[in-house]
Amino acid sequence: MVLFVHGTMDHSGSFRRIADHLPAWSIVGYDRRGWGASRGLAPPQPALADHVDDLITALSTLPKPIVAGHSYGALVALTAASQHPELVKAVVAFEPPLPWLPWWPTTAPWEQLIDDASQEGPAATAKALQEAVLGHASAGQSEEELTALGTALIREMTDPTISQPSFDPGTMTTPVLTASGTRSLPHHQQTALHLCDLIPAARHEDIDGAGHIAHVTHPRHFAALVEQAIAPPSG
Repeated sequence: MVLFVHGTMDHSGSFRRIADHLPAWSIVGYDRRGWGASRGLAPPQPALADHVDDLITALSTLPKPIVAGHSYGALVALTAASQHPELVKAVVAFEPPLPWLPWWPTTAPWEQLIDDASQEGPAATAKALQEAVLGHASAGQSEEELTALGTALIREMTDPTISQPSFDPGTMTTPVLTASGTRSLPHHQQTALHLCDLIPAARHEDIDGAGHIAHVTHPRHFAALVEQAIAPPSG
């Protein structure tokens, strides 16, 4: 079984194409509070701890799955696994944002973009991040939808707790597969690679030709990460 945890400006449905490449697996997902079907569940200022608690609650009902997290979802997965390793078989962490590690820039490009765009309002902030990540704004979204997305985005990215260490990589006992795309921003790649060096039972894999949204653009390769997370180390 694998439980997917989505990142910011996303929802659980974005992992559906990955499920096509894991026919023998049970696939579980949920919309984090503030996003998708859980949009109305977000408190005025949700903190990382809220998302970690939600994941731990979900894990307590499942038979020790692999947890595969993308971006912010990978941070949630790593933090939950560090607190309750007995609930997690392994973690796949694709480009987690870890501002408290030395490989993260003082002002990362997307964080600066959000800070600048937020002066023009939530809808403009959502559009700006979509253009930065996708190369274009998503089509067919109303101003109301963009405002809701931007509001959740600003709340999540301005949470001060994400700049504080939420787990100790050196004491993690859960097997971890860190991953990054070869076309991702340099600090995303470096952080995922060096995180692997800090976690005792960790390995690193690249997805060749992928950027930050590899779960959407390279679903077969992302699915392979899930299978590799529990495969014996080669050599």
